[in-house]
Amino acid sequence: MRKKQSRVMNKDLDGFTLSSQVSENVQGVLPKFKHKTLWLATAAILAASTHTVAIAQPGADVEEVIVVGSRSAKPRTVSDSPVPVDVFSSEDLSRVGGGADITDSLNALVPSYLASPATGDGSAFVRPTSLRGLASDQTLVLVNGSRRHRSSLVQLFAPAANNGSHGTDIAMIPGIALKNIEVLRDGAAAQYGSDAIAGVINFQLKDAAEGGSVEATYGNHFEGESSWKLAANAGLALGNEGFINLSLETNDNEALSRGRQNPGAQTLIDNGAEGVGGDAVFGDAPLVQTWGRPETSGTRFVFNAGYDLSDTMSLFSFGNYAKTDGRYRFFYRDPSNSDLVESLEKGATNLERETTAGYTPYLDGEQTDYSLVLGLKGKFQNETTYSASLSNGANTLDYTLNNSLNGDADLVGTDAVRVFNTGDYEQEEFNINIDFGTQLNSDLFLAYGAEYRDETFTQKSGDQAAYVGGGVSGLAGTRPEDAGQYSRDNYAVYVDLEQEATDALLMQYAVRYEDFSDFGGTTNWKIASRYRVSDTFALRGAISTGFHAPTPGQANLRSTTTTINGSNQVVDVGLLPADSPEVASLGGKALTEEVATNYSFGFTADLFDSTTLAIDAYRIEVDGRIYRAEIDSVSFYTNALDILHQGVDVVLTSGVEWGNDYSTDLVFAYTYGSVEVEGNNLVNGAQVVSDDFVEDIENNYPNNKFTFSATTAFSDSISVLARIRYIGDHYDERGTIAGTPSPQGPLNVSQQVDAVMYTDLEVSYSPNMSWTVTLGGSNIFDEYPDEIEDEPGVANRISVGLPYPRRSVANYEGGYWYGKVSYQF
Repeated sequence: MRKKQSRVMNKDLDGFTLSSQVSENVQGVLPKFKHKTLWLATAAILAASTHTVAIAQPGADVEEVIVVGSRSAKPRTVSDSPVPVDVFSSEDLSRVGGGADITDSLNALVPSYLASPATGDGSAFVRPTSLRGLASDQTLVLVNGSRRHRSSLVQLFAPAANNGSHGTDIAMIPGIALKNIEVLRDGAAAQYGSDAIAGVINFQLKDAAEGGSVEATYGNHFEGESSWKLAANAGLALGNEGFINLSLETNDNEALSRGRQNPGAQTLIDNGAEGVGGDAVFGDAPLVQTWGRPETSGTRFVFNAGYDLSDTMSLFSFGNYAKTDGRYRFFYRDPSNSDLVESLEKGATNLERETTAGYTPYLDGEQTDYSLVLGLKGKFQNETTYSASLSNGANTLDYTLNNSLNGDADLVGTDAVRVFNTGDYEQEEFNINIDFGTQLNSDLFLAYGAEYRDETFTQKSGDQAAYVGGGVSGLAGTRPEDAGQYSRDNYAVYVDLEQEATDALLMQYAVRYEDFSDFGGTTNWKIASRYRVSDTFALRGAISTGFHAPTPGQANLRSTTTTINGSNQVVDVGLLPADSPEVASLGGKALTEEVATNYSFGFTADLFDSTTLAIDAYRIEVDGRIYRAEIDSVSFYTNALDILHQGVDVVLTSGVEWGNDYSTDLVFAYTYGSVEVEGNNLVNGAQVVSDDFVEDIENNYPNNKFTFSATTAFSDSISVLARIRYIGDHYDERGTIAGTPSPQGPLNVSQQVDAVMYTDLEVSYSPNMSWTVTLGGSNIFDEYPDEIEDEPGVANRISVGLPYPRRSVANYEGGYWYGKVSYQF
């Protein structure tokens, strides 16, 4: 029987770390299993875990002795944490197959984390994500404890509460560079600043001064599309006093095609039209539209370095550079398309096929992302610790719209323009941080510090052919008068106090003041506590206030794009800044901060020597959520909604020894979460966020999600991982749940998407300490979410060839197998 181990984790660069547990978080609900094969798979794993065996402490149950959301230097275990935190090791992350990037790894491992499919304009390149049902910009992302910059994309057509969000793109970080990921599931704005409403995700980079690894992965979806990834990591010593750790990853994912033929296009084919779908770019002709994950590729580089200048002072630096490309196919335009007709009337001679077959534009999105952090940390003679750092980060997104037309654009000779630069976006941030920590006595630790941040959002104009007249079909280019550069700066000061009131009672207090140049100041506070009832049982809870500052992008973006309205018509929609004259004349106002209050309460328990249980309930009240509004066909962002998020997280970990050196680590994590819109603020007496959108916010995300994994070591050489991912029922965003009354019965009814369960299986073989060969499958039973019924009264997308719920978190990718070879040195 192995003994429970603990160790101290390195401090992050701001002088504090997030506490966590190596075990995966697992959260569960009693599902309604749809398929017999899935039920049998679940039953087999559960039967194995409940077999009469000797209980042992598994290797995955090692606890990290770290500090939870506190700057105190005193180490604590996870069971001592006053708030819930998860930690996922690099090995956990590497054992998620079929994902395009690190987003899919978190989506598979963290039940309260949701990632929608990459579909629709910019959302095809920067995926909308959610922690506890909140928007992506209501979760703060850190790297080595330092704030990470946002992406340059403001989400225009994201599902549920993510519509209008402006968050961080974590896909720019390669998985091989990570030592672990820490997920703090509690409000933490009083400790970290803006955005930490749902919680904090901290990416800890590898810091080894020697050794490394090389990995090669190749896989295929059951439908035939392939993907590959090459990655390498190496640690190097800088003399006897420092290190530099380098990571590089490059990958390529073919586009997935899971749609049907557009009915209108099929009619053309049936009538003898030639060339329909001939402009397909993903090898799925004659389909005129491609539904599924977009084509993506990228190269990502990360470094992490440190050097001891003396016994009391260290230099640190880390950063990244990434360049990624994506391609996504738009809606089909038939031969009656107005831009096509107008181009032909002007005499265009390069549209012979399009004249009878129509055309489908496709969008290329090229991202460039970089960051650099440089700082000093150490301690003074009185043992006060300090950390001072400078950081700069930026993300750019360049759009190129191909195979489209603008009937108002001039011909080039006798050719219509088919390729358009529609405009670019850039987000840049600069931060200065200084932090101090002083142990006042054996029971009190005081931390204090300050931060300055400057961020700039830039919207660049596109080609004249992209914006002239009504603009290019699909994504009208940014006009010069709509382009601009918008900056905002802020400063913050904070104080943290941690008190061991008694041997059993831990108290944490935090207060933070921030002042923003565009909307003013805000003060936030937090009180957290843990009370140890016994050696095996502890109560914990917290109450705090928080906020999300409106970004310069949210406040100033102007955009015109194409979507499908409720009548399945392709329409152009525009977006104006909240403080523009047009919006102001309708009663719109400049954006202010979203305000939140968080409550959490739970307990941790050591049930047996190798079994732990944590249950935490939460309530998050968000007032003034920034959301897209519309008055008289004018669209803009405003502080429109008051939203209540509440739920419970359950994490159960255990381990068994089977004898003969066999052992199994079991992790079950479940989350229940509900979203309720409690207030829909009026503008000039008018409701500006429709009841349809409110219903989507409340029902597009599932209430229940869980993961259950069993990792069995059959020897030092062979291990098997089985994982079940359950996504509860929810509603498609099309239509409304009650529908529109009519004499024939309800029309435009949203279909409920029933619960779906995906099963993953992976086998690893290590013939020696250096080599490992892995074979695995994601969604091995090839499960899909419900198809949306093509029946009278049911809102669907059959008219554009999509049988599945477009933005459901239950993706419609299907099964995937993969193989990986890795070499450790």
